[in-house]
Amino acid sequence: MLRPTVVVTRPAGQSRQLIDALQAAGLDVLSFPLLAIGPATDDGPLRAALGELERFALVVFVSPNAIAYALDALASQQGVLDPAWPISVPVAVVGPASVAALAARGIAAPTHRVISPLDPAAAPAANDVDPRFDSEALWARLDPAELRGRSVLIVRGNGGRDWLAERLREAGATVVAVQAYRRDLPEPGAMQWQAVRESLADGAAPHAWLLTSSEAVRNLDTLAGQHLSPDEVQRLRQVQCIAAHARIAEQADALGFRRIGAASPGDDGLLQACLAWARERGWQPAAPTPAEPAAPAAAAQASPPDPSHSSTSTKADRVTQQNSNSTAPPNTAQTDARARTNGAATPATATAGKGRGAIAWLLLVIVLLAGGAAFWWLQQRVDRLTEELARRQQSNDSLVQESRVLTREAQSTIKEMQAKVGALEARIDDTRDKQATLEQVYQDLMRNRDDWELAEIQQLLTNAGQQLQLTGNVQVALSALQSADVRLARSDKPETNELRRAIARDIASMKAVPEMDLTGAAIKLDEAINQIDALPLLSGERMLERGDAAAPASAAAAPDAAAASAPEAAPGGGSRIAAAGERLARWAEGLWATVRDELAQVIRVRRVDNTDALLMSGDQGWFLRENIKLRLLNARLALLSRNETVFRNDLAGAQDMIARYFDGNSRRVQTVQTLLKQAQAGAVSVQLPTMAESLGALRALKKE
Repeated sequence: MLRPTVVVTRPAGQSRQLIDALQAAGLDVLSFPLLAIGPATDDGPLRAALGELERFALVVFVSPNAIAYALDALASQQGVLDPAWPISVPVAVVGPASVAALAARGIAAPTHRVISPLDPAAAPAANDVDPRFDSEALWARLDPAELRGRSVLIVRGNGGRDWLAERLREAGATVVAVQAYRRDLPEPGAMQWQAVRESLADGAAPHAWLLTSSEAVRNLDTLAGQHLSPDEVQRLRQVQCIAAHARIAEQADALGFRRIGAASPGDDGLLQACLAWARERGWQPAAPTPAEPAAPAAAAQASPPDPSHSSTSTKADRVTQQNSNSTAPPNTAQTDARARTNGAATPATATAGKGRGAIAWLLLVIVLLAGGAAFWWLQQRVDRLTEELARRQQSNDSLVQESRVLTREAQSTIKEMQAKVGALEARIDDTRDKQATLEQVYQDLMRNRDDWELAEIQQLLTNAGQQLQLTGNVQVALSALQSADVRLARSDKPETNELRRAIARDIASMKAVPEMDLTGAAIKLDEAINQIDALPLLSGERMLERGDAAAPASAAAAPDAAAASAPEAAPGGGSRIAAAGERLARWAEGLWATVRDELAQVIRVRRVDNTDALLMSGDQGWFLRENIKLRLLNARLALLSRNETVFRNDLAGAQDMIARYFDGNSRRVQTVQTLLKQAQAGAVSVQLPTMAESLGALRALKKE
């Protein structure tokens, strides 16, 4: 009977222990990985989560691969070979393989808390005979109340189920899922596909496929559709399958696989299921027997090798052994011929010896021809296999290129999905903030009417007090106090009487404040600023304005005009003569006044206390006027902001500069000085009252 073969579909490098156990039990093994495991495309989120492990109440590893890649990343961050896992952070895993992987990295009880379906400390059903190793079984071992309102980290690969994450979110936990590795679609080699085709041929040894994940079942269906013919695909779906979980069996049944057996979790369960399947087909492992002495060469050719002689041999070993036996040439005839020619030669014996020698040579020629034909046939087969391998290699290269393109597209799609997920998370956070704001608004709306009224009065008085302190606007404060008093009078509640008394006292103090004409003082300052450019300097060429000198001349000309008109009205000749003499006298006096004024413009003697004022140039005069303007502008700002000290200092400085550098006899200078004195007299310093009494009474009322 042909030895049964088990097809192991675990990822490459992760099935050595199971393969050794199957071979030790006497079964043939064909390794046919249906998953390819590799590092995550972007390990940034994983490293960020590992950098703040202490904030998580629980870390869940979905598989040994997640443990290996995550702990390697943690070791790289810490700069050590064996990473240090925080003792305060418990770990949850799904199966015993993950527990063993953690123990191999130094994470095990009693130092660390490891939660699994077989954890006796957390198991509510510790007497289970056949426990399940999945998310549902792990969820039964967790305490949702302990995780409510806390963060849970799930380390996994790409894809997979979100069942456990959804349950944790429903329990009130904040779930952070990061990708530690990725699972890709592998590409088995040509020899592996050839072995699969041979297993599907008529008369082939029975085969059983070990299916250890739902994704491996989907990958098998996809790869079979790409590399096998429709007839071979139908035969493959009739082959025995052994599923390690009910969910895997459901997936295989949905894809059309008809013969599906169940196995217990773990390598031991898979081994027992394979042995039970092999025994159902009448196969029993042969007990090892001691080696027999070497038989003659003819006997070795006559008896083919026993397929069950070595319990640990593989299919490749048996094929090699059969090929070597079929190509070994027989040498029995040569041995008999040499034995007969060495004996005593008689005529009959010689004749018989010659006949046997001819037969031996004939047999040798036949064997050589058969060997040559076999060699030629093998050479042709090797050539065909070489051509087939080359063709399949080209096909594989094209498939690899297509896979790379699809991988790039998948990566771009994943990045887009991650961006969309990030946008959705941002929207969720925004929605949460809005929800919190709405809840706060709802709580505010639930307050009673009295609280709202007191809050509005407090806001009104506070704003009025700020206006009073900043701008000295007594009218605004008075209006606010009167408005608050009207509101309180409208409610007419006894508990507000003390507040109304305080408001009445503040209203009386506001009305007692004298009125200040700040606007008039500011207008006088503006007029003075506008006249600065027309003021005459002491250092100017014209010491007096033309208007000042022309005044006496006009005054002298007025009597002459009156006298000229007077004679016409006076009757008689004597009066004419008297009027003419008087007119002549006045004309002479006016002429002398004019001459005297002109001489006074040429030479004038006056006293100047500040000699520097006479040495000022035109540019310095411009800067002087600008400085005086700036002083007056600062005084105006200080007046409006009620800063009396700055106002009086700037105003005094401007008056001093005007008195020192400008002509004090000029009417314009005198007018500006008068405006500045009026502005200074109008800015009376008044101590403004405060609203502290009303605000204090309001706060006391709110505390009650």
